[in-house]
Amino acid sequence: MNLSTDTNLTLAGRRCGCLKSKRFEDYGNSVQRLYCRDLPETRSACRNVTFQVTSGCNLRCSYCYEHHKGAERMTPETGKRIVDYLLDLYEQNTSDFVNQDTKAVVLDFIGGEPLLEAPLIERVCDYWFEQCWKRNIPLAPFTRISFATNGQLWFSPEAQHLFEKYHEMMSVTVSIDGVQELHDMYRLDEHGNGSFAKAWEAFQDSKKYGWNGSTKMTFVPGSFKYIADSIIMMLNEGCDSIACNYAYEPLYNPSDGYVLYSQLKIAANYIVNNKLDVLVTIFDSLLGGRAKDNHNFCGGTGSMLSFAPDGSAYPCIRYAPISIGEEKSKKVRFGSVYDGLYTTDSQRKAKAELDAITLTSQSEQKCIDCPVSAGCGWCSGLNYEMYGTANKRFTGICWAHKARVLASAYYHNRRYIEIGDCLPIKAELPKDDALEILPAADYEEFLKIERAALLKFADENGIS
Repeated sequence: MNLSTDTNLTLAGRRCGCLKSKRFEDYGNSVQRLYCRDLPETRSACRNVTFQVTSGCNLRCSYCYEHHKGAERMTPETGKRIVDYLLDLYEQNTSDFVNQDTKAVVLDFIGGEPLLEAPLIERVCDYWFEQCWKRNIPLAPFTRISFATNGQLWFSPEAQHLFEKYHEMMSVTVSIDGVQELHDMYRLDEHGNGSFAKAWEAFQDSKKYGWNGSTKMTFVPGSFKYIADSIIMMLNEGCDSIACNYAYEPLYNPSDGYVLYSQLKIAANYIVNNKLDVLVTIFDSLLGGRAKDNHNFCGGTGSMLSFAPDGSAYPCIRYAPISIGEEKSKKVRFGSVYDGLYTTDSQRKAKAELDAITLTSQSEQKCIDCPVSAGCGWCSGLNYEMYGTANKRFTGICWAHKARVLASAYYHNRRYIEIGDCLPIKAELPKDDALEILPAADYEEFLKIERAALLKFADENGIS
């Protein structure tokens, strides 16, 4: 049998990233795996609920998808109403969102900038735990509090009080897009000044709570050239989990793909050469080959809920007025905690339409047939903003995704050869596409490493 074919068949059944990857597993995935792995997707063991506590922000990040920031603030009464609504769902046990199959909840706070409303976050959390206890609902021990902050208000008394009270069950990320030159290029305050210094100080202070293990980065074409230095900087600061990706909104070209691959190759070499046990999400081990199922990649079609400051519910924050404006968002409003959710025909229809979306229903045939469709992502909220329907996929990331496939394969193949704690990847990207991104010499180097990894795998597994 052909070596590459047989090897791919074997890998298809065993594909994973680093063998230690459970250390970096998402909390919701851990809960699902440990408690309710056989539940249908609609009866999830862990639910994320987003409280948009404010429409305001103290930064003016150029790539932000929230195009309609304002002065709206969630009141304590509305926050409590949302908590009551969720716990009522648990007790009633009739909802496919929160029910008695739900074992854990992540209370996710967002803005704008969430720390503008630190006292409100604390009051909502207080009320949640109080009501879980009073109602004898067993969710409190498995509740986590989560948010990302730009760090500008980190040292305010209100924020520090919140951290001190809840840090043991909290996951807080200070968003640092990378080295100072990059960060200050895109993340400006209302006066046009860079925000890196305060964010960096906040990140350093977060270490006392044990939150320095992760960070979040967002890249766009203009910032690709800083990726390697930025990833390496955060690795050197002790981060062992870096959530980084490119934004979905830009239209990327093959030249962008080459810069992305080149930068990720530098980062990959650094990680492998130093034998670091880290997770960098852009090196996804599931990249390469065809998508294995027909699911919608994006969870923002009703499997999570986002509550706006007035208590209105949306599929996720990307559909809310802060992101796309009142006119568009009202068509996908699910109701509110004041007048009920899914109470009108239009609300039930909107939810049913979102629930029915699949990979094939929203994709062009070229995407369905793409030999590297696995791991290719999209934002359903962006689709809705652009086309008036979430069931039509924007494919601007195509060349960035193909470059990422190559970079992830390069990383895993080198890691497999030199460290051995992951599996190799055969990228499956057609040669013509690869040569649109890479010069011939770079592509030959890539293939040489891929062949060596697959030969090692075949030899270790008795494949002739």
